[in-house]
Amino acid sequence: MKQLTLGNSGLEVSAVGLGTDTFGRVDKPAVKKIMDAASDMGITLVDTAYLYGGGKSEEFIGSSIAGRRDDFVIATKGGHHAHGAPNRSNLIKQLDTSLKRLKTDYVDLYQVHMLYNATFPMEELMQTLNDMIRSGKVRYLGLSNAYCWQLCRCNDLAEIHGWDKIVSVQQHYHMFEREVESDVSQYCEWAEVGILPFFPLACGLLAGRYTRGEQPPEDSRAGSWGANMRRYFDYYGNETALDAVDALAEFARARDHSPAQLAIAWLLHRPMVGSVIAGVSKLSQLEDNVKAAEWELTADELKEVNQIIGAPRRPLPTSWDWTDGELDRGQP
Repeated sequence: MKQLTLGNSGLEVSAVGLGTDTFGRVDKPAVKKIMDAASDMGITLVDTAYLYGGGKSEEFIGSSIAGRRDDFVIATKGGHHAHGAPNRSNLIKQLDTSLKRLKTDYVDLYQVHMLYNATFPMEELMQTLNDMIRSGKVRYLGLSNAYCWQLCRCNDLAEIHGWDKIVSVQQHYHMFEREVESDVSQYCEWAEVGILPFFPLACGLLAGRYTRGEQPPEDSRAGSWGANMRRYFDYYGNETALDAVDALAEFARARDHSPAQLAIAWLLHRPMVGSVIAGVSKLSQLEDNVKAAEWELTADELKEVNQIIGAPRRPLPTSWDWTDGELDRGQP
């Protein structure tokens, strides 16, 4: 697995990261097997959050990395509105809890759930994050689900006060969700901030997980994660999108690759993408993701894929409500 530098930081991360929003539904022994296999395959970046699995994700990861903490780049998140706003008190408490669960005294990347929320003081946020840096509990800073102006404001404040800057932003980004390209990616390219796409497979849609005209499988996200995940599938899985999925699958298989590998390989060629966060619940998915990082699309292949995808579609509204009883399942 190739290692990439995240933005302009000194942090080296695997081209494909391990998303752990499924940990909790996946039991502790299975998580240990996935973590062991990920390490053997060269995956170093492990992305979790205070809220994932009601805390089980961090706990299971902590048990799995015992005795080999330095083999992994651990990224976690805090400040989700389900557990209070990202104010100073909440962030400090949540970081300390995350460290206890992870059984470590520091995280490599601490990311704040911005959730397109502008009601909290940005200066207090950045001062709090920099106090975490000074304490030694955090190495680098990131945001998740942020407006471009928020990312810019945070780094402007850091420059004014001599604080550490935001080095990465985790955004909803895949072939059918490209709002990040309208402004965030442009800022990131200029400021050398790394982008960490989540839901790169559109919850299985781009992996060919669903069959036209049939109900989603019960073990799929659309089939088992409640009404909002079903709404997500319905939002992106229209007839035009399904036609594109069929064409993309044919393109991938003609080159001895899977549709999922194509979706990840495509993202790795987008400007400033530092690592693609891909969640897994079984080893076969992990192997698929690793192979994706080995596929370097040629200019001609990229052109053909972009023609299949077509123009960027209407993005998911930033007012999207993830609170349909699914927050404990780890929404980014």
